[in-house]
Amino acid sequence: MPDRTEVYPFRPWVARAGFSIVLVAAAVTAAILVVLVVSPSTRYGWIGEHAVWAYVATLWIGGLKVWLGARRAIAEIGGETLTLRPLHQFRSRTVRWDALRGTEQMLGGDRLIVYWDSPRGMRFVALNLNLIKGRRNFLAAVDERLRSMGFVEKTVERSRYLSRPA
Repeated sequence: MPDRTEVYPFRPWVARAGFSIVLVAAAVTAAILVVLVVSPSTRYGWIGEHAVWAYVATLWIGGLKVWLGARRAIAEIGGETLTLRPLHQFRSRTVRWDALRGTEQMLGGDRLIVYWDSPRGMRFVALNLNLIKGRRNFLAAVDERLRSMGFVEKTVERSRYLSRPA
């Protein structure tokens, strides 16, 4: 496999969705602050509830995570490693090809699970394929690389596995 890295970005709508969540969080925060300035006694009403602030904080954190996270590529296929950045996790997963144990994908599904060996045992990460711009090319490149390493395909009911032969 060549040493060049194939980069698969997030689809454009992912960043837009994250930004719209940030805008909603900003609007809600501004509205609450305006109400508190205009009528300070409202802090004893629903605005003072912990659930309201937890909800607003969740909007800010989730929106920023998606908006800023979509600025980087969701997946990178390199000569030595496969890097995955799922939105539901805060860290990237970089896996050496020789540590990979296999993949699992539901037929017609939108999720790819990648399994690999680590010093702490087997690990896995799930990737939402609907978020990848160039999804078919990404899957074809991963399949090609794994098949060139001797991985075999097995289908069990509605799941498709690529794994090392037993």
